[in-house]
Amino acid sequence: MTTQAKATRTYKYELTIGRSSVTGESFRTPIDLALGKDSEIYVLNRTTERQVLGHRVCRLNMNEEFLGEFGQRGEEDGQFIWALSLATHPDGRVFVCDEWLNRVTIFSREGQFLGKWGKKGGGNGELDGPAGLVFEADGNLLVADGENHRIQRFTADGQFVSTWGSFGTGDGQLNYPWGITVDKVGDVYVADWRNDRIQKFTPNGKFLLKFGSSGTGNGEFNRPTGVAVDRDGDIYVTDWGNDRVQVFDKEGSFITLWTGDAGLSTWGKLQLGGNTAFWEQRASVPDMEEKEKKFREPVAVEVDKENRILVLDGRRDRIQIYRKVS
Repeated sequence: MTTQAKATRTYKYELTIGRSSVTGESFRTPIDLALGKDSEIYVLNRTTERQVLGHRVCRLNMNEEFLGEFGQRGEEDGQFIWALSLATHPDGRVFVCDEWLNRVTIFSREGQFLGKWGKKGGGNGELDGPAGLVFEADGNLLVADGENHRIQRFTADGQFVSTWGSFGTGDGQLNYPWGITVDKVGDVYVADWRNDRIQKFTPNGKFLLKFGSSGTGNGEFNRPTGVAVDRDGDIYVTDWGNDRVQVFDKEGSFITLWTGDAGLSTWGKLQLGGNTAFWEQRASVPDMEEKEKKFREPVAVEVDKENRILVLDGRRDRIQIYRKVS
């Protein structure tokens, strides 16, 4: 069923960051992003199984300055096989979960390996395909434990605290939960991936709200992957399979959607440089500007303290940034 908008907001597209490569000022199949201190951005790159390079975290800022990268493919300390999500601790540490290795790896703000925890299983404190991560205000870590169809809470050093959720389609039940976030009062929002909906819980896991169903209309989803909430309570969802971002009010009523507004990023311009042939090739592509704007499998979303909405455009290897004006 198509849901009509019940409220209006004003947003302004600001800029695009990114280009495609496996090292340096670039992303390759980015899968998640997180905001750090001093307007820093961390982007988790997954690439493909056959690609040795590119399994890394990129560190940058809102001024499009590339600050470094860390991580690589493998099973040793500080390495990844199928990294899926990352989150920053209030003290600046970076936590990355790996759905293949069923562990959480801890790095310093600059990318130094600090530790790891987690093991495969279905018991309390065990993981099976961990997906989304988010820190609560008290420093505890919530993990969307994908193949266990539940949410688990841990201390930052991996001590189990609590859990909720089970497999199913009922209220409070989950089917491969992925993206997860908390709002300013501590309530928890989960992108219930295979149920094509968003669910909201109290910090103790009590079901509060759900919205969304399978489809392509306003308020419908095709595998939602990421969710974020701004300071006004508005909710942003990366509707991955529909190549768009949808916006909802705090009751879950549809407000608007975006299909993308990107232009060529600063990093992209630097890559093309002064090579006349590259620019001529771009100019020869029919409707290039219109095609370049569009999202393709947007996978994650974050909102910063200045009400800027960062959308990780997964198959386009870039971030599109919007600002909420009113």
